[in-house]
Amino acid sequence: MHVKITLLQGLKDLPNTTHIGLKRMGGLENKPFIDAMKRKYDESEAEDRASELCSLWEEFFRDPNWHPFKVIAVNGKSQRVIDENEEKLKGLKRNYGEEVKAVATALTEINDYNPSGAYVTTELWNFNEGRRSTLKEGVLSLLEMWDMHKRRRDM
Repeated sequence: MHVKITLLQGLKDLPNTTHIGLKRMGGLENKPFIDAMKRKYDESEAEDRASELCSLWEEFFRDPNWHPFKVIAVNGKSQRVIDENEEKLKGLKRNYGEEVKAVATALTEINDYNPSGAYVTTELWNFNEGRRSTLKEGVLSLLEMWDMHKRRRDM
């Protein structure tokens, strides 16, 4: 575990130029909010409105009294899923459309990676394959970056 923590701390300071990097699990992506706002506002106002809406949803995530999940049985096992009928989520979909799936994605990530704390966590991520990266992949990626840097320096 100590190696993984050290690797995460080291990658945090490096540019994200490889397929292995850090992903904030449960962090909201701003782009879907901007896309939704561009349908309602001009270009200059869309970014400001998107930022405001994104911040509002981040506040909802931190509210311990907000429970946008329901428990269902899947193959005889209980499973927490997003409650599509939750009022805030329904309002978001009604007002801004399907494009703002960033909220559902972030909620799912929080539920999967940190259900008890409900806050953003950082994971070593394989961006090419859209999955959690193994420690081995992270170390190999770091060694490749080091090797490329070393070759550039030797030229």
